[in-house]
Amino acid sequence: MNGLEEQIDALGIRPGTALFVHSSLKAVGHGVRAEALIEGLRAAVGAEGTLLFPTFTDRQEGYFDPAQTPSTMGVVAEVFRQMPNTLRSRHPRHPVAAQGPAAQALLKGHEETVGPCGADTPFERHARSGGQVLLIGVDLDTLTLLHTAEALLDLPYLNQIEGRYLGTDGLIRTSTMRQAPGGHRGGVRGFEKLLKNRGLIRYGRIGRARTMLLDAGPALDAVVEILTADPAAALCRGECCPDCVDFKGKIRAQQLASLGAEIAVVLPQMPDDPEMFAEMLARFGCPARFTTIDALPIVRLAEGETPPAPPEDGQDWILQPAPADLVCIETVPEGYAGLAYAPLEAARAGLQPFYGVLYKGRCRDLITDIFAADGIAGLGGFSASSLGYLDDLLPDSNVALGEGQAQLREIVSALRMRSFAGRYHLVVPDGNPYAETLRLLREFWNLLPPSTHN
Repeated sequence: MNGLEEQIDALGIRPGTALFVHSSLKAVGHGVRAEALIEGLRAAVGAEGTLLFPTFTDRQEGYFDPAQTPSTMGVVAEVFRQMPNTLRSRHPRHPVAAQGPAAQALLKGHEETVGPCGADTPFERHARSGGQVLLIGVDLDTLTLLHTAEALLDLPYLNQIEGRYLGTDGLIRTSTMRQAPGGHRGGVRGFEKLLKNRGLIRYGRIGRARTMLLDAGPALDAVVEILTADPAAALCRGECCPDCVDFKGKIRAQQLASLGAEIAVVLPQMPDDPEMFAEMLARFGCPARFTTIDALPIVRLAEGETPPAPPEDGQDWILQPAPADLVCIETVPEGYAGLAYAPLEAARAGLQPFYGVLYKGRCRDLITDIFAADGIAGLGGFSASSLGYLDDLLPDSNVALGEGQAQLREIVSALRMRSFAGRYHLVVPDGNPYAETLRLLREFWNLLPPSTHN
């Protein structure tokens, strides 16, 4: 047994397995030929095992011919593709090549699947058949199984594309594909720690290349679990990557649709460049709805004040009674389209914003507009006195949405369960309108219950 064979033998490849390989021959180093590496891997899986490589294509190709179109996935995959007894699926963008007893069953009908990597594709079939995945000198960002998880969850940032391929009858056919991956995924490398902590990665070496060996089925299940909890887990954490900003925006837009309510941004003054501000909101996933506090069609009342008739200007006017009066309202006064509620003002009036107003009051089904602002209001508990030191601890009352005394987390959760279809107004403080608005939007999304994310 030579050095290459010894290294492959030490990796933990199961004889008889279906082994899906992502590789970089350059990372392995000089002196190792692609043919020798493939032969060593074939020996490791044995005569009963199957070897698979991704043989994805140049997306500018006129049409895909499985026998002629070269792979763009590196030297090893291209050499493997051209070997005798290698089968190749007919998918025009993400074809897979395979040798071994399970090759045909894994590859068949790939071009007819909903998406290139999802349900009933070679990638999912391989994972569900108990196969293994080997990464040779490449990171997890090459692991197509991650796209399989995205497709199984039908994440909203996946694309719809078309591709042309040569059918078995010699005719060129067009395939319309949903759930197609594309764009940057800056958070993928963080999956390594999560998979390692679950004992799903075995490390090794071939030449100078580091290797990772994974059991495909458990790894796929783990990634599905991670993306279910956080659909943006594979994306960049920051706000500087255009792809990931747009992808996260699509996730949030889906979450907002699931919530059923609208979000409006209330500014102290209009931004200098409204179009640029609207673009920021749209790419965040929030409809480009923003105005100033003075421009809102809302009539605000002091405590005990009788509601006047609303202005007759064609707008749908909303009435905002004082919190103590709001609790007692049983019907919307004539001429108004709904009621507005500011939970922080209720806290400042000594009322429990959720339990004392929305939970007990008959007004909860009449409220159409909620002002989402938070802060310190000197509010006491149900059985405890107020925290007198908070004004000194937080002199500017600067707390995140849901962390202050407006009880926004309870309010948002409860209204979601009652299919609230009104508007949450995010009240932006003075300062940089872009930075302050993004901060409030992020904080609001942190209030959404986990089930809203599905």
